[in-house]
Amino acid sequence: MRPLRVVLTAIAAGALTVIVLLLLEVQTEFLWGWALLVAGLTLLVSVGLPDDPRTDGPRTPAPPEYVGSDVSRLAWAINTHSDTVNEGVTRRVRATLRRRLLQHGVDIDDDAQRAAADRLLGPGLWQRLNGRRTRIADLRDALAAVERLPYPHDAMQHPEPRPQRESTT
Repeated sequence: MRPLRVVLTAIAAGALTVIVLLLLEVQTEFLWGWALLVAGLTLLVSVGLPDDPRTDGPRTPAPPEYVGSDVSRLAWAINTHSDTVNEGVTRRVRATLRRRLLQHGVDIDDDAQRAAADRLLGPGLWQRLNGRRTRIADLRDALAAVERLPYPHDAMQHPEPRPQRESTT
């Protein structure tokens, strides 16, 4: 249907040119020459310009949207200007501390074991992490406390076997 419409549009443009030039009393040779030229240009423009120039190109998959990594999101959650740490970072550090303390048999949510937690973490660190504003220094202290905590005896007695690398020599 589209090729027929293109041809009919070119014929109509040529006929319109003929009518206009007849009214202007142009010589017959020029009249038909201009009519053919207008019809030909109309045909070329209609056929030569596709609707979408990418229709015959290879299909490339759309790139996936960049979401960002956990590390970059956590890094942006630390505000050095106000010396504060976002709640997301604080929650992750508290979860890590809670998990490491449970490995040592200390339940941080139990008030009776709060003294043992303070002994392992440092005085008042858990309260500072649960406070209204967590400072960067509190985050540093918490990460240092995680590194200071010794591994439980169970893990030291039965270490997980490490995969052996094959020698290339």
